[in-house]
Amino acid sequence: MAELADALGLEPSTARYGSSTLPFRIAFYQERTLAINCQTNISKTDENHRSVEFTVSFSEMGKLFEKSIGEFRKQVSMKGFRPGQVPKQLFVSRFGDEVYHETVDKVVNGDLREEFEKIVETWKTEEKLEIAAPAEHGELHSQRGEDLTYKLSIALNKPLVVQDYKDLGVKVSPVVVSEEEINDVLQDVRKRFAKEGEELDYSAIGAKDEEDLKTKISDDVLADKQRGARMNALKEALDKIIEKNPFPVLEEQIKYTAERSMRQHSHNHEHEEEEHVHISKEQLDTMRPDIIRAIQEERILRAIMEQESLKPTQGQVDARIQKIADSMGMDFAMVKDTMRKNGQINKIRENLKIELAQCMLIGESLPEKAQENA
Repeated sequence: MAELADALGLEPSTARYGSSTLPFRIAFYQERTLAINCQTNISKTDENHRSVEFTVSFSEMGKLFEKSIGEFRKQVSMKGFRPGQVPKQLFVSRFGDEVYHETVDKVVNGDLREEFEKIVETWKTEEKLEIAAPAEHGELHSQRGEDLTYKLSIALNKPLVVQDYKDLGVKVSPVVVSEEEINDVLQDVRKRFAKEGEELDYSAIGAKDEEDLKTKISDDVLADKQRGARMNALKEALDKIIEKNPFPVLEEQIKYTAERSMRQHSHNHEHEEEEHVHISKEQLDTMRPDIIRAIQEERILRAIMEQESLKPTQGQVDARIQKIADSMGMDFAMVKDTMRKNGQINKIRENLKIELAQCMLIGESLPEKAQENA
């Protein structure tokens, strides 16, 4: 198999399709598509699953094969022949199978994948379907001299319309910080930062004196308890909505979410999307309840966001940027300008839409930034 690679002066590589390992790549195959003709058969397995089977006739594959042969022959050098002058019959007898498999790989990964993406896009725009999980490598029949068939299946979520999400009667419970809680934290700070028999150096931990430290501790404990109370209220509200609005969570989406989570927590983040992650049944079953809940919450919140046409105000966007700037100890205007240039502000807006939906369920509102800081 390395013969053609040597003849072309190329490094070995492996194609993703075909019955053999392909040892070559060539500049000709950097084109995205070959502009093929194919037949398309779309089938609907159930409400959430659809398949597309492509058929490329053996005569069409023959034309593409001939084109590939012509391109490869131009660049091949063999002993006894000038570059590009290897007789076609000899070239085909030596390298025909490899060239055909490379042609199949290009057809499948270029033309047919692109056509499939166009079809899915029409489902998304015309029927408002959402991709639950990317389509995996499909069923392929690519015997030389026969029609090529390639079938891809995909899981899709139907549009979700959420009912009965207003006036749930859920509010965030008020919280207070007791003197005992403050003293407990203060005692822990002393143990960690003060040597035995010595006074605590308040300036080393960002405080002026003990009273200032106790104030900071009180603020931190209060903020933490408020976050907990908010999370509890939001969970209660979503529990009610989920009960009133049942919808299927597809197995493909559960598995894809689990694999994506494992990739994100992997130590090796290079080529994260392409990296293959094996997840065992035991791992998936352990993760399943939390994943199902996360998918339910995300779909519900996004549906409410769409139904209510929720959009953050500029003041709310600026308030979030100010928070980021403060945490980094940087100037607000500089941070805002940088985030505008790299597109991060758009991400902030999308996140704030979800937060607006959350706030609506528990009777809260997002903070607005002071006008003079905008």
